Amino acid sequence: MTQKTKNLLRLILLFLISRLIIYALGIHFNTTPLTWYFQYLDPIDLRLHLFQSLFYLHSQPPGFNLFLGLVLNVVPGYEVMIFHITYITMGLIVTLILFMVLTKFNISPSVAFSICLFFAVSPPVILYENWLFYTYPVFFLLLLSAFFLYKFIENSRMSYVFFFFVSCALIVLTRTLFQAIWFLFIFIGLLFFNRRNAKKIFLAALVPFVFIAFFYIKNYVIFKEASLSSWLGMNLIKMTFTIPQSTLQSAVERGEVSEIALIKPFRDPEVYREYANFDTITGIPALDKEYKSTGAINFNHVSYISISRMYYTAAIFLIKKFPWYYGFSIIKAFYTYLQPCSSFQESPNTEKLKVWTHIYEYYVLGNILEKIWTTTYTNRFNQQRKIHVNFLFIFIPIIYAWGIVLAIRGKKLFGFTESQALLIKYMMFNILYTMFIGNFIEAGENMRFRFLIVPFIYILIALFIKHIISRKT
Repeated sequence: MTQKTKNLLRLILLFLISRLIIYALGIHFNTTPLTWYFQYLDPIDLRLHLFQSLFYLHSQPPGFNLFLGLVLNVVPGYEVMIFHITYITMGLIVTLILFMVLTKFNISPSVAFSICLFFAVSPPVILYENWLFYTYPVFFLLLLSAFFLYKFIENSRMSYVFFFFVSCALIVLTRTLFQAIWFLFIFIGLLFFNRRNAKKIFLAALVPFVFIAFFYIKNYVIFKEASLSSWLGMNLIKMTFTIPQSTLQSAVERGEVSEIALIKPFRDPEVYREYANFDTITGIPALDKEYKSTGAINFNHVSYISISRMYYTAAIFLIKKFPWYYGFSIIKAFYTYLQPCSSFQESPNTEKLKVWTHIYEYYVLGNILEKIWTTTYTNRFNQQRKIHVNFLFIFIPIIYAWGIVLAIRGKKLFGFTESQALLIKYMMFNILYTMFIGNFIEAGENMRFRFLIVPFIYILIALFIKHIISRKT
């Protein structure tokens, strides 16, 4: 048995032991989002009208709600257990793929083992793994797609490139950050860098792309929305929150922008009754209910489409009229992006993991710097926010710059194989895509965008350390 295989088996064993310890500490899978999160259909509709509700879902891509509905229908009464097992399985696979990718870059098995073990027990991974949300599945699918891409470039097997594009399609059909244009950029890029396999690439991408196109066409025909989510306006208006209340009020009074711009998005129907008709009857429960059976707002109500369009019109006008405030919102978004990925969750699990999370955020990621400098900011809704920097403000730009160098010059400067070089390019494309697209259209939970590409960051860190050590020896 090789050292690599031994470390792989040890990693599996220690991962499973760590999950037993985590459970014993009282960190259990959090399924409360199912009852009230904006992104989820009513659990009753998921059980009784699953495919009808998915067909008329306009607020989100259908992937994650399909997963929820299938579990609720196939194993009623055992949902929590199945959700938890699924997420733990994804966590184990991600850890093992990370180990294999690191060794593919000639990182020693013992070093790769240590990196992956720390990764597996880091607070963000533990917290997201125990949270019923689509962030962790997309995190899993991104690394899985990278693995299939590497294997395809390595041996040109059709099955690998097909599963690569299936993974990419599942990402698009799960997370609104990744639109069809993202899929097409990857398809074109792979054709460009691997022209000898153009036919295989085209055929492998065809069926996954047809599935994506179907949902785009469906949304356009039914809702006149050329997207997998009707919420762009409600998200984009957040990028105008830096405009002072008095300035915004003046624009409203002059009739330049709708007074809806004064209202925070994602509010209940009563707030919007003067802007849209919530009494429309389509006969589709997922479109007609103002509130879910749980009492939470149904943001898939058909009237939220027009509400979001009004927000979009207001946001575009305000961004064009006050570009400097939009720039300030981008700065705020990047500030949030550089906060610890574990810092945004508030749940019982957060409290139970607070000691390890505090050590990780305070000393590893550098929140200790708040002792040197901190200040506060009050937004136009009179919400006070604390501002301070951490090690990530220095570390992330360096690692991303390093990744760009590897992507552009990896083969020449470091002797990368074709598969290694293309994998780095794919990683950096996703890192830059999630960073820029996410931070230019939304300010809120931007650290979640960075969590999606955390395994890629670990790979870049390992290569950076290996390069530094090799230069000294």
